Amino acid sequence: MKQMRLTGPGGKWLVFSNGVLGHTLYVLPALKALKDRYPQAYINMVVDSASAELVAASPLVDEVTVFNRKKDSLVRQWQIVKGWRKEKYDVSIHFRSGVRNEQLAFLASVKNRFGHKLKGSLQFVNNICFDVNDVHVLKKRSCMISQVLGEDVDLKAPEIHHDDIGADQVEKLLKDTGLSKGKYLVLHPAGKTFGGMNWSLERWACVAADVAKLIPVVVVCAPFERDAVSKAINGKNIFHFSGTVGFLSELIRRSGYFLGNDSAPAHIADAWRRPRVVVYPDAEKECIKWAPLHTKNCRVVPKKKFLDNCFDEHLDWLLTQN
Repeated sequence: MKQMRLTGPGGKWLVFSNGVLGHTLYVLPALKALKDRYPQAYINMVVDSASAELVAASPLVDEVTVFNRKKDSLVRQWQIVKGWRKEKYDVSIHFRSGVRNEQLAFLASVKNRFGHKLKGSLQFVNNICFDVNDVHVLKKRSCMISQVLGEDVDLKAPEIHHDDIGADQVEKLLKDTGLSKGKYLVLHPAGKTFGGMNWSLERWACVAADVAKLIPVVVVCAPFERDAVSKAINGKNIFHFSGTVGFLSELIRRSGYFLGNDSAPAHIADAWRRPRVVVYPDAEKECIKWAPLHTKNCRVVPKKKFLDNCFDEHLDWLLTQN
């Protein structure tokens, strides 16, 4: 890697992680390593709209740029570039690979641009980082930030910071519905992959009905899933809540238990260390990549066992953990 020359004592950094929420969550520990190395570094994190609130709540981030590679117009992209050119950023780190992200950093005249090798694409980074496969995503982040900083870094589990607005919204909703902190279970039965992964809303509906006999069940999902989820999962003692990512985080933090698929809410529950049972794909590589970091009060169940109704034991265990 080239020797970096930074503006000022800490430099100005663009950190690209405009992908799914789970990926972005695991970039936050890399920002801590960056701030440990350069305490006065100015960090602008580039994320999509779904991750913006979670990132903005972190004291590690000085500025947030929302950029959706698939939806933002060329006019919007040029406005972003002009703003970055004016600010004169020293470094861009491309945790989210892609030619479009690299192009924006290049057009913004960022001096040092770090990214992974792209297959079959012209690249606009000037520092290629080697990647590691078949490891936890946090290990992948450790590998990349180590190369950027020029020293070995062993990242710790991500920390989520409180969202004041989300907390107020959750407190009001709990009061309005009569739910008590620590006395309800959050269920996330879907996720972006639920169609292709066949998580089975029908199976989750049976589970929710069983749990609701013992404790209130709060069902959460993304807006595009809401119709299908609410139609499949309903009944006595089952509630459907929706809101921002900050709201979701604070809702999970106040819950007694979490139940759901391997997706962003499960990783938020992991960060808050809530008692949980999480259904994972049967593929071993996916389990390795996204395994929970806090294993106390946590059980992982393969999808096949979940679909085969081998789940009662895990539910009984979960409800004894708080």
